[in-house]
Amino acid sequence: MRAATTLARRCLFAAVTTAVAFAPARRVSMGPKRSRHFGGGSSADAAAAAAPTATKKAKARRASSVVAVEPPSGWRRAWDMCVELRADRTAVVDSMGCGELTNPGDSAADRAYQTLVSLMLSSQTRDTANAATMRVLLRKGLSVDAVLATDPADFEATLKAGHIGMYAQKTAYVYETTRAIKDVHGGAVPETLAELVALKGVGPKMALLQLQHACGKIEGISVDTHVHRICNQLGWTGGDTGKNAEKTRRAIESWVPRDLWPHVNVVFVGLGQEVQTEKAKLLRKALRSSDAPFALDLLNTLGVDAAAVAAREGIDLPEA
Repeated sequence: MRAATTLARRCLFAAVTTAVAFAPARRVSMGPKRSRHFGGGSSADAAAAAAPTATKKAKARRASSVVAVEPPSGWRRAWDMCVELRADRTAVVDSMGCGELTNPGDSAADRAYQTLVSLMLSSQTRDTANAATMRVLLRKGLSVDAVLATDPADFEATLKAGHIGMYAQKTAYVYETTRAIKDVHGGAVPETLAELVALKGVGPKMALLQLQHACGKIEGISVDTHVHRICNQLGWTGGDTGKNAEKTRRAIESWVPRDLWPHVNVVFVGLGQEVQTEKAKLLRKALRSSDAPFALDLLNTLGVDAAAVAAREGIDLPEA
């Protein structure tokens, strides 16, 4: 009871500081404009892409405008603390993210394909299930030619056994995309954003991670549910972006320094995972951090009830 009361007094006392540190960004609409990240590509790119579909048109519409957001006050302090809390790299994403699920002994082309498949399987699926399924697929041989030589029913059965969400739809997407890679792209996974998002089942979030991990290219910030939620909680988006991850991506890309783009996804995804499933570990890291009071305020902003976690886990909180 004393710990909870003490934390409540400290949080109230720090309200002004927290309001400044996590003050929301201001959104400034730039109106419809062709995105520099999702341009139509060259005529050769257009010829190589499969026929337009409703999904591809929707992707183009989502990326058709640019939103400018002013950097929120205190954003750097919040970011630096997030980086500090993630310095141990012990979240699930650090060992089971898409960049970790390839066979090191395979060719670069095969590893690029393996990364793409892991990304396609990852949506609405636990990282642990995706990693386990990828290990099975890798043991069987995971390449463009190997998949095309495999009965789709067998591939689907592997996904189902591995508890991959929407396994039937993902099987269809993987085979359609693999056939396009073989027939349209000469057997190699394309290395441009426009060509990647033209593939069935591949959206901007996946495409940006594919470019980063398989090609070493940083063309944007990949925004999943964790990144989307945390950016809105920190006030980085200039207003509530609802469930629209692409709106969040465009907002933060308008002001986050480009040298941080490669790190935003892995920092926030891991932080989000720990907020959801490892609150006690995260609280202990906050208490050991370089600025424990601020770290505790940050956790509160991210939805962690530090007092409740401390009481449950027998963790002593500092006096106000």
